[in-house]
Amino acid sequence: MAAFSKAQLLAEGLRGARFLGVGVAGLAADTAVFTLLHGEGASRAAARAVSLLLATGVTWSLNRWLTFHNSGRAPAHELGRYALVALVAQGFNYSLFLVLSALLPAVIPQLLILVSAVAATAISYSGQRLFTFRPARATQPSP
Repeated sequence: MAAFSKAQLLAEGLRGARFLGVGVAGLAADTAVFTLLHGEGASRAAARAVSLLLATGVTWSLNRWLTFHNSGRAPAHELGRYALVALVAQGFNYSLFLVLSALLPAVIPQLLILVSAVAATAISYSGQRLFTFRPARATQPSP
């Protein structure tokens, strides 16, 4: 097992705190858009699909700017990797929201958004940290 220095642990803790802060901003965007669309008559499923898509765009730009170092990849390539991880994490988030909505229809949907977002956080952080924003390997010249 690799030992981590205090500086590495501190850096990872700060990165995690920034990721959570970005997540709160994404959750605020998600909840606000959902509330607006659902209030205008959109179904829970449709309003949440749109709100998650918007929140994913917000979190990608903020995570790229605040949380993770430049991966060394082109922004379009990085966005593709981010979208892949987001598809898994937000797919779990969305599915859990739909299940909870079906099981607990009397519960306000904004609470279910919070519960499902918290549950998806570990999936999202792990994927973004270890895949999307992992530094690109330098290409080795051919002999």
